[in-house]
Amino acid sequence: MSSRTRANWRLAIVATLAAAGSGCATVYVDNALGDTPASAYHRPATPKPAQVLFVFKTKGTDNVRATTAFRADVLGTVQQSGLFSATGPDPAPGGALLSVVVDNVPVTSEQDAMAKGFATGLTFGLAGSEITDGYVCTIDYIPAAGAAKITVVEHHALHSTIGAHGAPANSTRAPSIKEGVQIMLHQIVGAGLKDLSQNPAFGN
Repeated sequence: MSSRTRANWRLAIVATLAAAGSGCATVYVDNALGDTPASAYHRPATPKPAQVLFVFKTKGTDNVRATTAFRADVLGTVQQSGLFSATGPDPAPGGALLSVVVDNVPVTSEQDAMAKGFATGLTFGLAGSEITDGYVCTIDYIPAAGAAKITVVEHHALHSTIGAHGAPANSTRAPSIKEGVQIMLHQIVGAGLKDLSQNPAFGN
């Protein structure tokens, strides 16, 4: 299911439940990763500036709208890590390049998601449903022009419930869908940067 199709499905169900006066969509962030503490980053003695590129994908296809919406959040997480002296979208002196790609991959099948949503709508929220979205973050780092690339991969998930459905296990409720995505991105990118910083080749 595309991000637009999934969003339209959720909005349609929410509208139906709102009209019935008995239900709403709730987003939960999976607790598997959590926030990365500042002490977990292995900061180099002399941090280098780096060009930072970010792309949000949906099932392998560039999602321009999501990329634009969340680019600043991802850049903020990179800056907060303290691993680089300066970051930005332009080429950096020395040629260091950090590429962050987050791909929204299916966990719950489209057929299952639509069936659950349809059932929830018919019962006006009495029969709750749960959908899980998976995310894969791939971070590629080239410390200098011509240097070998370092790659790390992290996984995360968001759970959405509609109607009379309890909170998913091992998850934390997000204030909104957007904030849920922002929390997920902060955690998945932070975890990837931690693993990157712990690679012996990172500080070279």
